[in-house]
Amino acid sequence: MSTSYIPLTPQPAGGTGNVNNQQNNANPNGGSTVNPPPPPQAQPTPKPPTQPPVNPQPQTQPGTQQQPSSPFNFNGEFKFTEESTHRLKTKPRPIGNRKFVKVKPDVDVKALCNWMSTEWNMTLPPGLVLSVTGGAWDFPRNAVVKEVFRKGLVDAAVKNGDLTMIITGGTHKGVMKYTARGLSEYEWAHKPTVSDDIVDLIILGVTTWGSLQQELRDKLEEAVTNHQVTELEVQALVNTTNNSTKKVLEPNHSHFIFVDDTTGQRTAANELRVKLERELRTFGETQYLTCDDKVNRCEQISCSSSSHRTCQHTQIGLDDSEAWIADVADGNQWISIDLTYPRRVTGLVMKGNPQADMWVTKFKVLYSDDKEDWKVVDNREFDGTSDRDTTVATSRFSSTVRARFFKIQPTEWHGDRPSMRFDLLVCKDVAVVCVLVEGGMYSIRQACSSVEAGTPLVVVADSGRGANVLAHAFKEDQDENIIKAELNEIIRRDEDVDSTLELIKEAAKKPNLLNIYDGSCEGGIQASILEALQRDDEKSMDVDIKLAFQWGYHEVLKEQMFASSFTYNWKMYNVDELVLEDLLRETILKNQVEFVKLLIDNDVVNLDKCITWSMIKQLYSKATYDVKPLPGHMSRIKASQEESVLDIVQEVMQDLAFDKFSYYQKDNRGHDNDPVEDPYRHLFIFALLCGYDEMALYFWEEDTEPIASALAASIMYKNQSSNISSRYKEQQEHLKEMEEKFAELAYESLNACEATSKTADAFNMVLRNVPSWGDTTCLKLAELSHNLTFIGHAGIQTLVEEIWQHGLHKPGPDASLYIKAKDLVQSPRVAFYHYLMFYLSFLALLSYMMLSDQLANRWPQGVECVLMFWVATFIVEEIREVIAHSPKRYIRVPWNWIDIFNLTLFTVGMILRLTAYSRNEARVILAFSLFGFYFRLLHELTPFKFTGPKVLMVGQMILDVLVILTIMIILLLAYGMSTTAILYPHTSDPVSLVTSIIYRPYFQIYGELALDSIDVTADDGGCTTNETAIQLDGAVRCPEHVGWGVFCLALWMILSNALLLNLLIAMFSNTYERVNEKNELFWRFMRYSITKEYYKKPSLAPPFIIIVHFWRLGCFMFRNIWTWNSPTLKLGFNEDEQRHIKALEKQVVYDYIMKKSQSSQWHAQRKEQMPDRLDMLESQLKLFKTHVDERFDKVPVRVTP
Repeated sequence: MSTSYIPLTPQPAGGTGNVNNQQNNANPNGGSTVNPPPPPQAQPTPKPPTQPPVNPQPQTQPGTQQQPSSPFNFNGEFKFTEESTHRLKTKPRPIGNRKFVKVKPDVDVKALCNWMSTEWNMTLPPGLVLSVTGGAWDFPRNAVVKEVFRKGLVDAAVKNGDLTMIITGGTHKGVMKYTARGLSEYEWAHKPTVSDDIVDLIILGVTTWGSLQQELRDKLEEAVTNHQVTELEVQALVNTTNNSTKKVLEPNHSHFIFVDDTTGQRTAANELRVKLERELRTFGETQYLTCDDKVNRCEQISCSSSSHRTCQHTQIGLDDSEAWIADVADGNQWISIDLTYPRRVTGLVMKGNPQADMWVTKFKVLYSDDKEDWKVVDNREFDGTSDRDTTVATSRFSSTVRARFFKIQPTEWHGDRPSMRFDLLVCKDVAVVCVLVEGGMYSIRQACSSVEAGTPLVVVADSGRGANVLAHAFKEDQDENIIKAELNEIIRRDEDVDSTLELIKEAAKKPNLLNIYDGSCEGGIQASILEALQRDDEKSMDVDIKLAFQWGYHEVLKEQMFASSFTYNWKMYNVDELVLEDLLRETILKNQVEFVKLLIDNDVVNLDKCITWSMIKQLYSKATYDVKPLPGHMSRIKASQEESVLDIVQEVMQDLAFDKFSYYQKDNRGHDNDPVEDPYRHLFIFALLCGYDEMALYFWEEDTEPIASALAASIMYKNQSSNISSRYKEQQEHLKEMEEKFAELAYESLNACEATSKTADAFNMVLRNVPSWGDTTCLKLAELSHNLTFIGHAGIQTLVEEIWQHGLHKPGPDASLYIKAKDLVQSPRVAFYHYLMFYLSFLALLSYMMLSDQLANRWPQGVECVLMFWVATFIVEEIREVIAHSPKRYIRVPWNWIDIFNLTLFTVGMILRLTAYSRNEARVILAFSLFGFYFRLLHELTPFKFTGPKVLMVGQMILDVLVILTIMIILLLAYGMSTTAILYPHTSDPVSLVTSIIYRPYFQIYGELALDSIDVTADDGGCTTNETAIQLDGAVRCPEHVGWGVFCLALWMILSNALLLNLLIAMFSNTYERVNEKNELFWRFMRYSITKEYYKKPSLAPPFIIIVHFWRLGCFMFRNIWTWNSPTLKLGFNEDEQRHIKALEKQVVYDYIMKKSQSSQWHAQRKEQMPDRLDMLESQLKLFKTHVDERFDKVPVRVTP
């Protein structure tokens, strides 16, 4: 194979291997290094482990002479003037001065990378390297090529999530211009929203020095000579057409490397680009034990023998105070390290024992992926160190070795036994891809050389010339003559055609590194780049997974990386679990539901292990909330610190109707590194609070208590909706939609449980205690969310009926008469009628007191004393309910407000009754309390089917009346004020004013027009205009401007009777229809509520309820037993029974979800097949019509005479 145009010589000193994967010339004696070091000026400044990794420099060999000057002395900065950018017709990226350096063609690429990292402050290696090559001159671009430059490469670069480096030819023509211009347009379009993405972007131009215009070279040389590089301004240059052999620099590039080749050909620059691509794949060595703080030495390091406990605490790092000492002095001793997954290792560094004159002088390095099949690195021995502490032996492998397990086996040593400290030099996996668009001979050669060096290649088919040739050549069963004929159209000389064809044939031998993009791929060129990276076996799989996540291509992962062959054997790839755990956290934070499904459903991450309390804290601290505007509780979480965020979440969950929620209390939390007990539940709560709706639905499907969790989610969405201002209508509607969605899921899950399992099991599911949601039950959660459909479920109503009749525990047929009688007495039905009977007795006594002369006595008599005691027991019971249910829940019940109103009025009335001068006022107040107590009797009608919904309608209509009343008061004041000012302008009497403004207009609504007081004059009698008579005798004042007064009255009657009255009727009708539409559901919900209420009430009604209160008080005082809390509709189960119920519920709901998913897929397939079926039916109808027409034509026509 000819290499006259792109000579692929071995990499110079310090490299990790040439681009053909050939071994470097090794030292025959092993040696601590296989290459001479770079010049001193190229040495990078040492950095701490937290800084970007820097390659350790090899030891200086004896006799090596230091170079007097650095090969990178010709460097500096420049900037483009506005005139130059105007002539170049582009607005460059605002990146400040551009940096450049001129190097020799045979420059040490490793030293060059070290120099760029140190002098340019460039973080190397980057996360992604895109080497774009192709046409060096402007060329026609079709739709596919435009999409590549304007969107594909831009999205790949800015959405990487890490530092991205783009390498081009650097001049203002062809693919270099199109690539940089697309990135510049993206930056200006999104500035400043994506400023972080743009900062993490390097566009590096690599071109030959001789290809630049002479004026440009002169200015750069002059500036470097005069040390005025930072002030250099490159003037706009001419001759920028395709006919010019000299070029100008592309202004959107941030860095330039000029290869000092005066020929101006692209050969030297292309060769350097290939070397640079290869070097970046392995650049950035770090000491594994020193720099990786996640290393578990006790588990990852093992040895053949040890003279002391070193193998237990494994203090073998270069900076440790101890060393490994073999217990046996023979050549079979070893120490190994597990890297947890295959990593790139370029060598190792070694020291002796700091506490004794013991060190290893020669050793072998073995590697393996399974700890069984071991291979020797380079099939030779390496030289060790020469003293105990001062000498650091750096031994580099001839080529990078990828493996998980490494073993160091000493063969020669100083001292009685082998002893050493060591560390492996590992390098980061970097995604490097070469992209070819159009191009000629040099582009084809560079692309093929990149493939030979191990770099994946993406060819944009149909982009023209060289790209089309390679797209055809890399397809199977292509005729060599056809490819050669296509090359002849591009290349002039026959020898160049032959050598290029040989390069193409060699590259075609690596089909795993070749990928053709023709524009038909759904994911664009990013999907092709990702597919090319997946075929690269020299890097770990987690790099591909991370890129796919950042780019949003979960379908690529699903179809290729998580195919059946990969799913069952993914661990054989040994992807770094720590990297995948970080990736899981990022996917959750960015609400990437499909990626989360892939990682969890394919067992890529162990959720029970990786979801720790520390990760939960990080999720809440770094979350971006999708609910906007943020409700108050979400703002509190967002503003909290990571250490206290769970305390805020605990408070927020309690505010969202879960008073006893204790998931995040300090006593229930473990250490930061401890895994949580129920990871799906924690992630479900996180998704709900952040507004990640689809994520919440996914985690709900995996929840162990799906019914309770769905009801809890409905409550949370309901409260979030109520906390948002009505101005944000769309957000409110979305939250209500999600509330209804989870309410429907809860209902359907219950329906599936009842249909699949026994009725008793379904009852147990809704009545068992659910500690995770605040020691409640599914029934209680449904009540809090006001879920009418769930409470109205036939199974729930069957359960409610049994509880209404017999209580929670129905006695069996063999129960004794005493047990049955006790059950009957304690049932809610008997309690209801028991309380109702005593309440009617109370109303009778209160009515007797108000209608008789009882209040005329100076002091209360028998009936009054009984009623006062009775009301006192009412008050004690209300206090008990407040304590038992918490004030927040107590005030949510409207009937409790009526109780407070009635008891307060009665108490105030009786206090006034005890005074001698306020008995009339007391009677009035007590009369209002009597009205309230009678109104409270409506509550006792709710258990009955025909009256319960009507009571609800009354309550809703009262709210409608309040709305109308507000409007009416405004209009009434407007009418009353205006008519009084017209008719009685001189009135100063307050009583007359109130009568004219409020009293008379209000009763005019009901037909009391009082025209005799409006349309009257002094001649008619009954009124006067004499002010003296009015002031002294109280005569009635005659109205003025009677005509205007009558006009205002007519207008008021139209507003009040025609408008307000009909509006009230319409509102009543709407309320009636709304309630009547769900009449059955409303009644069932009220029936459940009344059943629960009387189940919780004490067995004795007021006033005898005081006996129960004294009994509970005695239990608390003498036995320290708190019994003031009401009994709850809750069943207790042991641990095994709880586990059985949860497993049954989970299995039934899972089967329901699977059936629903299959049904949806079936309907989707039917919908897709419908057009084909219609076409087939249409064709059959046409055939039938043709057949009928043919038969009809054959029928003879008879003509009757």
